[in-house]
Amino acid sequence: MTRPAAETRGRILKAAVVLFARHGFAGAGVRAIVARARVNQAAINYHFGGKDGLYHAVLATAFTALTRDQSLDAATLAALPREEALRRFVRGQLRPLTARDEVGRYLQIFNWENVQPTPVFKNFLTQEAAPFLSLATELMRRFLPSQAGTKTVLLAAIWLLGQCSVFVRSREQFAMPGSPLRMTVDEAFLDDLADLISAWAIGGLAHAA
Repeated sequence: MTRPAAETRGRILKAAVVLFARHGFAGAGVRAIVARARVNQAAINYHFGGKDGLYHAVLATAFTALTRDQSLDAATLAALPREEALRRFVRGQLRPLTARDEVGRYLQIFNWENVQPTPVFKNFLTQEAAPFLSLATELMRRFLPSQAGTKTVLLAAIWLLGQCSVFVRSREQFAMPGSPLRMTVDEAFLDDLADLISAWAIGGLAHAA
């Protein structure tokens, strides 16, 4: 891809992130996106194959930004004691709490999917999120009895991810002026929260086992 083409693609993605975050997939029109990106509609078709392809690319960008952590590869986690691996995984999921830049918009896009799920998102999860979910699944398998079925292990993985995502989704409320939470979200806060969630998870899994 030539530099001008890459720059055009980047402008489209940046504009799409803003408008999808504000209005959701249905509410963000192609005309508004191309106007904000200062391109013509043909550019979206050329680079992404249409609005669905553009949204898929935005979801991939958002998912990577929210989950990318070099310390969370399968081999690294497998080599750690299970308690430390769990804590490392949880800490990684909480990382977006202190992130800046586009993270707030990425979270808003996924919040829209909770309210108005789209076929594009469902396909994205099938194609892109499965390897990430497998990390949590393998981690939960280390804590559950050997006879635990695939469904039980998968539900445990989803549960663990949910315990982290509820805090990440509430990121703006932590920082909002006048918020009753009155918490300073910094690295120390993340460390304490990771310790708490890990301890609660280990206690619950021990009871289940």
